[in-house]
Amino acid sequence: MSENKWIVVGEIVATQGNRGEVKIVPHTEFPERFFEMDSVRLFEDDSPEPCGSFAIEGARVHKEAIILKLQGVDSISDAERLRKMLIKVSVDELMPLPPGRYYIFQLIGLECRTTSGDKLGVITDVLQTGANDVYVIRPYAGVTKLKEILIPVIPQVVLEIEPDDGYVLVELLEGLLD
Repeated sequence: MSENKWIVVGEIVATQGNRGEVKIVPHTEFPERFFEMDSVRLFEDDSPEPCGSFAIEGARVHKEAIILKLQGVDSISDAERLRKMLIKVSVDELMPLPPGRYYIFQLIGLECRTTSGDKLGVITDVLQTGANDVYVIRPYAGVTKLKEILIPVIPQVVLEIEPDDGYVLVELLEGLLD
């Protein structure tokens, strides 16, 4: 794991009102975290380090969004400057998940192996389809002619997830490599 791993938990998408509040779209399954945080770290797009930290003076829910009042952001123009900023937390600030659940960043890079001992490739993405997640696998040379293998994350297919050991064990369904 890299020394400074930041995980996006929200994005400032708009100003709210005329007192400098900002509208946040949460990128977390735990939007309540914004009511427990003392401050937020803001990042520009793909910047590796935060461009600023702001104390949270107030937080409330408005429709599907979270409205934050940040210290020192007191006007629409102050808030407008923060639009498109990402709110990130460090890995050790993540909310704990129940046993058997993993964050996507924990799955990216894991090797996908079959119960018959074949090594298919590496997880490059996780698609969240609503019904079930789908692992996107970049296959190793010679495994398949496909550019990517899509593995449905369902109990009869994904048998073991072992992030500490670097792999996911799957039972392939008929036709998945065709």
